[in-house]
Amino acid sequence: MSTNGGAKVTINGQTVEAEPGRLLIDVAEEMGIFIPRFCYHPGMKSVAVCRMCLVAVEGMPKLVPACATPVAADMEVNTVDEQAVDAQKGMLEFLLINHPLDCPICDRGGECPLQDQTYAHGPGSSRYVEPKRTFEKALEISDLVVLDRERCVLCWRCVRFSDEIAGDQFIQLVDRGPGTQILTFNDEPFDSYFSGNTIQIC
Repeated sequence: MSTNGGAKVTINGQTVEAEPGRLLIDVAEEMGIFIPRFCYHPGMKSVAVCRMCLVAVEGMPKLVPACATPVAADMEVNTVDEQAVDAQKGMLEFLLINHPLDCPICDRGGECPLQDQTYAHGPGSSRYVEPKRTFEKALEISDLVVLDRERCVLCWRCVRFSDEIAGDQFIQLVDRGPGTQILTFNDEPFDSYFSGNTIQIC
């Protein structure tokens, strides 16, 4: 954050000077204000697909994604605006429609961003009573990697890492709508040298 010559930005009543063009999500975090997110990663391009980081900006007709919105002079932001909070609850409810609710036995239980953010920002209950969508479990895509598509929140981080950083497009998004899933390209083995890093960024 800049101490002089920056753009004055007010977030939740706190005013700071920040370098124009920096992403709102980063500036807020440096101020100690955490904005929920799944798809955002500071080492990759922003795609704003998860819609968890929607915030209210004075003068904007609708909520904007903090991970894809650069700060500007005299910007006034409210991350806990009623509409923003409702949007976060709605997105979490949407993600949990098909997500298994077996946190106590899940390998990521206690270390899961979805679990943490559901506790912090979720609606507390679901209105969805229909059967969940299912996929074949324990899909081995290499000797080292097993893919569980039922737990995927479609943040695209693995696909973007493979494309932007590893430079090997072994994995991709396929199908559309509720059938969207992560798979290897042409069902080939996931033989990336960086497969461990891909798992870590998930």
